[in-house]
Amino acid sequence: MIQTNTSKEETRLDQNRMPFLESLLAERNRWQTSFHMPGHKGRLPLHPMMEDLLGGNPQPADLVEINGILDYLHSPKGALKQSQELAAAAYGADHTFFLINGSTVGNIGAVMSVSSAGQRVIMARASHRSVYSGVVLSGAMPVYIEPEYHPQLGSPLAVRAEVVQQLLNENDHVVAVHITSPNYYGVISDTARIAQITHQQGAVLLVDEAHGSHLNFHEALPESATRLGADMIIQSTHKTQGALTQGSMLHCNDHGLVNLGRVAQVLALLQSSSPSSLLLASLDAARMQMATQGHALLDRVITLAQQARQAIRKIDGLWCYGDELIGTVGVYAYDPTKLIIRTTDAGYTGYEAYDKLRYEHRIDAEFSDLRQVICSVTIGDTEESINKLIKALQAIAAEARPAKQPQAEVAPPAGLPQLVISPREAYFAKSRAVPIQDAVGEVVAENIIPYPPGIPLLVPGEVMEHQHLAYLDYIMKQGSGVVGPEDKSLRKVRVVVQ
Repeated sequence: MIQTNTSKEETRLDQNRMPFLESLLAERNRWQTSFHMPGHKGRLPLHPMMEDLLGGNPQPADLVEINGILDYLHSPKGALKQSQELAAAAYGADHTFFLINGSTVGNIGAVMSVSSAGQRVIMARASHRSVYSGVVLSGAMPVYIEPEYHPQLGSPLAVRAEVVQQLLNENDHVVAVHITSPNYYGVISDTARIAQITHQQGAVLLVDEAHGSHLNFHEALPESATRLGADMIIQSTHKTQGALTQGSMLHCNDHGLVNLGRVAQVLALLQSSSPSSLLLASLDAARMQMATQGHALLDRVITLAQQARQAIRKIDGLWCYGDELIGTVGVYAYDPTKLIIRTTDAGYTGYEAYDKLRYEHRIDAEFSDLRQVICSVTIGDTEESINKLIKALQAIAAEARPAKQPQAEVAPPAGLPQLVISPREAYFAKSRAVPIQDAVGEVVAENIIPYPPGIPLLVPGEVMEHQHLAYLDYIMKQGSGVVGPEDKSLRKVRVVVQ
């Protein structure tokens, strides 16, 4: 019987299939004698501690591409190509690239594929450090969307569309706009409007949707940027779905602004030439699970999160934010599977509550800041895990201490630091390490990012001021760390030799 094109298409896009995982399983079951890498040959006994950690020996499945038998990440032609096509259809995109270096490489690759030296990229100051890495590697000049701090949460949550419009009007040679939506807090900007504004200027909209890979699979959740006009969308499939850590996806939509060949070249430059088949297979499986079962799984997730939010709101001294965020400080929507739990009324900073959850109740929260601890509810949660969290929060609140005086807080420095030279020029410039007090007035040559919350205080090319020192001193005394600098103790900072 001759099969029609329509039936071929239906077969090819059967979301129950996992083409790459199926090909990997078939090759493992062949039990070939290998004189090829990897060195363990799939037969080397695993150390008992490793086998205990992993719950078995994954080495027989740790296969690599061999003469076209297994499809290759950087030149997919068969099973992996089909898996990426299935992913694009499932997530609402025109094309999907599998990533084995997390959304970090997706952000870097997206920025590098659409910008070059001297061109301008509008980006939120509260961007993941990988976006800054992309600017360094591309040579683009960042134009920052100044963070607008939410009066209750004390952190920047969203990007206003009108601010993007203003910056586009004020700056020439803007080739891209980059926003993070949703962020760690699950807060979402008006992506559709920002996309429209960006496209009117001929620029590309890049969206870091690392925390929103699940959004496309339930109508009770905000829409994914893949369906809101964005050109490139980066998702961490491992964060809110079932892929292994580092498993992510870069989705592209065909609005005539993105060169897919260029994207593929940049990703090949940045990612390993020996990609892990295990990571790629986990992406295939995670997509299949969400495409075929995601709605039912998310029904449960949303119910559990709603139950948790209601229970937390009944605990004296705690509060869990929800719909009241919408419409404030640029917030367009929020992901209800994120629990933003204010702890200051119980006398604890978010950092302190995070530590109490971990060390006293054996619970790991997603994130914390000065005022909140944030928990992520996913398809891996159960009533048991939610009940354990509620009981722990009840116990912590019952030990409440007098709330700290608000005036004790040191606010983040007002305005943006002075940018003297491009991040790329500063990063690769000759530099020297100086005591941090002596760095005031100097151009820093490295990132200084308090984490949490992860918002860069200074990036290469900017001038350090006294207000930066005061804020660093305060936030580190409250329990924050710092990422970026060579000296993690921050006794010294590298500055550009001028």
